Amino acid sequence: MKRFAPDQTRGYLAGEAPTRYRGIMVSWLFDRVVFATDFSQNAEEAGAVVPLLPRLGRVTLLHVLGPGEEGRPWFAGQSLQSPEEAAERALSKCAEAYRRTGVKEVGYRIVRSGDGVVATAVLTAAREEEATAVVVGAQGYGLIGTLLLGSVSTRVLEEAGVHVVIARDGAERQRPGNTPVLCPVAFGRPSREAAALLPALGADEVVLLHVLTSGHSVEEEQAAEEELARLKSHQESCGIEVRTLLRTGRPSDEIVRTARDAGAGLIVIPRLGRTDYIRNIRIGSTALAVARKAPCSVLVLARPSDLHEEVRELAPEEFPLAEDIWTGYHGQTADPATDRIFGLFVEGTLATVARCRRHPDGLEVDGVFTPMEMRGRGYARKVTEALVGACGGEDLYMHSTLQLVEFYGDYGFVSIPESDLPSSIRARFSFAIGDLEGANVRPMMRPASDGLPE
Repeated sequence: MKRFAPDQTRGYLAGEAPTRYRGIMVSWLFDRVVFATDFSQNAEEAGAVVPLLPRLGRVTLLHVLGPGEEGRPWFAGQSLQSPEEAAERALSKCAEAYRRTGVKEVGYRIVRSGDGVVATAVLTAAREEEATAVVVGAQGYGLIGTLLLGSVSTRVLEEAGVHVVIARDGAERQRPGNTPVLCPVAFGRPSREAAALLPALGADEVVLLHVLTSGHSVEEEQAAEEELARLKSHQESCGIEVRTLLRTGRPSDEIVRTARDAGAGLIVIPRLGRTDYIRNIRIGSTALAVARKAPCSVLVLARPSDLHEEVRELAPEEFPLAEDIWTGYHGQTADPATDRIFGLFVEGTLATVARCRRHPDGLEVDGVFTPMEMRGRGYARKVTEALVGACGGEDLYMHSTLQLVEFYGDYGFVSIPESDLPSSIRARFSFAIGDLEGANVRPMMRPASDGLPE
């Protein structure tokens, strides 16, 4: 198949629609790039990578002045350049060099960090510039120890809401076609989107890597091989030479090792892994470790904003998924003979569950649980609504914790005396010897109805 040629005036490949990423229609990852520099040798090497970013749009060079970098110093009775004047001269020179390489729109900014927190200044400037990507530098096998490109790089990487390029090794290894691009894939949405970007990155050779856990089954290995073959076929249809690799071990270690062995010039990795989407974290442990240890440049892709949620009843064969969730909630188990379990899936991963159990004399709602790292997103409400909608044609009973009485009241549950509970449901808390408040629970009941309360 013929490969499309980059069309920089349109911001995307000729013949293709703009890339859909992060839940909105955007023209490209590198439409508006902020490059943070401290004018060190390492920053100079990182800066050499910027003009090579494919279909580059506007570039803003950024330098942060810290506390004390003010005024004009004197030496032997003469006024010397102020830090701001020196920075402006260096930025102007760099901008002109970029223009000579063909970058059409280049500007620069000097900002002050009064409290010395340089990362905050970089992140603020990136937001003000509406950056789609931030470029910072690194050296060797770890983020370097200078003011901007060490701890600051780490914080920018962790907190940026956009794509981040950790630039290493200067221009030659980054030049398209010189070295392979390594793309680790875990077969979830994050890695699928990363792989979908590869043709537009201008790579002639791609290495697709999947890392299996120790003790994986033969079936898991076969499934991984089949998925790699599908991804390879798609990339080859775009005219790219593709190698696929299966490794076993810790993902970050295997990714770094493979990059070194393959001589990769760039690693493309999602900010979050397949199951990280449902957790309240800024960056996955694998992406962070790879960015720190990689022997080459790393493109860390931003988190998508349009996560797919699905609320539905689980099939009996899916009950072990609920039991995994309940590991952190009294270790409950499920029984297909008596239970209906409802769950909320985020990008295919179960995040919240709720159960309706049939006793001989009534229906009990329990097991409504969201793990701590997934809370604060309204998942429990959505699952409870689904359960009540499906099971609420009969009276529903429960032992609510005192803290959640108001929550369940929103779904039509009302407090009742313990004696009004069906005997088999009441017996579950017989250990409280009638002091349910002392056990931090309150009996509740929802009368049968055809719908949710208004």
